[in-house]
Amino acid sequence: MLKSPRVVCFVKYYTILPSLISNYMMTNNNVTIPKAVNWHCEAFCNYRCEFCYAGFESQRQQPKLSLEDGISIIQHLAIAGVEKINFVGGEPMLHPHLDEWIKQSKSCGMITSIVSNGTKMTEEWLIEMQPYLDWLGLSVDASNDQIHAIMGRANAGEYKNGTSSHLSRALEISAIANRLGYGIKLNTVVTSANAMDNMTEIVEQINPTRWKIFQVLKINGENDGRVEALLVSDNLFESYISRHQSSLQNSPVDVVPENNDAMLGTYAMIDALGRVYTNKDGFYLYSDSKIQESGFITCWSQVCSGFSQEAFDARGGEWDWEASMGVAL
Repeated sequence: MLKSPRVVCFVKYYTILPSLISNYMMTNNNVTIPKAVNWHCEAFCNYRCEFCYAGFESQRQQPKLSLEDGISIIQHLAIAGVEKINFVGGEPMLHPHLDEWIKQSKSCGMITSIVSNGTKMTEEWLIEMQPYLDWLGLSVDASNDQIHAIMGRANAGEYKNGTSSHLSRALEISAIANRLGYGIKLNTVVTSANAMDNMTEIVEQINPTRWKIFQVLKINGENDGRVEALLVSDNLFESYISRHQSSLQNSPVDVVPENNDAMLGTYAMIDALGRVYTNKDGFYLYSDSKIQESGFITCWSQVCSGFSQEAFDARGGEWDWEASMGVAL
């Protein structure tokens, strides 16, 4: 009888990494393992989003993770029981080992996902990754690039000139992804610049399975001091949500809103150095250890107080990601 990819992965690494398995068995008893993690594998970004809460300035001063360290992180996650890994940034497409890490994650039986601005994606890359990448996430905040320019959703050269061509690039990538049969996610951050915008036609054109709409979030130590002018009230955010839920009510798109409360303490995250972190109290709480050195369970136990499983469930953190249109499923 054929073994599942996760079983194959477990057997393989049980043979070559017995100390990792032993550590898992000893420490897993009292820790609830998150089913999904966001790995901010690349600290750098080629965009200049004014609201960005993933600046990671100190991490940018450190060497990038090696291919081997990244594989070790993935092994620890798979054996611990993590089901889904989301490669994010910064801009994850800037990391030289991203492709191998996605392939490794899939070989270990995990659902694979990426959130990207799309600038480094090509049709050739999307074809190559078809067997390995389940979900393609694109970040689009507005129905026109004038608003994107105000928000800084633009590359460095465009930002300097006060322009943006992000929307046209994102639409081109989404058209290719739709043609290839990818499961598509769309992420939008609602700020004071785009709160009155109508995204209905753009959403229908991109054709995502899920549209996650975030209320712009202030994180102390990351974007405080520059995000304040872009903050929106709960009422304005709710108005944006209800307006689009109404206009898309006959659409198959699943509209998934996340206000500030829903975004705090509901994400299990890994940084570009291999540390685990959470954000329950409005700032990032990092593990003292790194996964590739001490294992995921040890690192997660150091920060899991900043994560609420109940709040994760309440915001719909676990969804039917295995029943997607993703080509690798």
